[in-house]
Amino acid sequence: MKPLRIVHLSDFHCDGSPELRAALARLIDRAIDCDPDLIVVTGDLSADGRPAELDAVAAELERFGPIPRVVVPGNRDLVPSVGPPGEARPLPVDSDLDFFLALEPALGFGFDEGHSAPAGPDTDPEVRFSSRFGRLDARFAAPRIQLVAVNSTPRLRPAELERAARRLRRSPDGAFRIFALHHGLLPVPGRKLRDGDLANRSGDLLALLLELKVELVLHGHVHRAHAWLVSDGHHQTVVASAGALVNDGRRDASFNEILVEDGRLEVRRRSVATGEPSLLFQTTRPG
Repeated sequence: MKPLRIVHLSDFHCDGSPELRAALARLIDRAIDCDPDLIVVTGDLSADGRPAELDAVAAELERFGPIPRVVVPGNRDLVPSVGPPGEARPLPVDSDLDFFLALEPALGFGFDEGHSAPAGPDTDPEVRFSSRFGRLDARFAAPRIQLVAVNSTPRLRPAELERAARRLRRSPDGAFRIFALHHGLLPVPGRKLRDGDLANRSGDLLALLLELKVELVLHGHVHRAHAWLVSDGHHQTVVASAGALVNDGRRDASFNEILVEDGRLEVRRRSVATGEPSLLFQTTRPG
């Protein structure tokens, strides 16, 4: 049986600039060259969640054609923020800048007295995202693989996590179980841990995923390509973070390529500049 090949992309921070648009196009070219069976994108597709930014990313992802895609929102897609990639912080609710950012889409239309901008699907950030990329808690099911994703912005919601756990428990025996989210569960070498880098109650979540026999966790946000093997003595899972389009903190922009075959799991970092792979993790599934 041919290996199941997954491409894991994350953190494009697409701001509409020609440089990032060109870089995103190169990344998609490299990912298509991998001939994947499934595409997983773990958030921060945009710089600030603006419709034009999301539209540009959606157009690039359409180049994958019929290949199934699971797309998870990141904090930048749903919450206005300030700061450079990897160091952004949410704007407070009462921020003057937040107020003007909220008004900005209406600035192009002028301020006619007595009239306000009409409400539409792009008014609510969650609707804005889901109208282009599908459910915020997307999933993918096939005989060999079961993937469940959750929205971790601004926090993991208990009801959504319970729903994800029910879906994982219903996975058929022998299926390879994957859990995807934007925020991390573990610190990553070379990245100073900042407030908001990890999902809330990440330790408890990791314990739950081990109990549910999840074999692979995919996330972004930290802009580092890395993989940890974690065990609770009964089960083990690999937690893999993808690099970013803006940079992966050490070298050039990157994404992850994952192969699952006959009990073997392999995670590779692939350079956007050269396409060259470097091995992050390789193991066999316990019997």
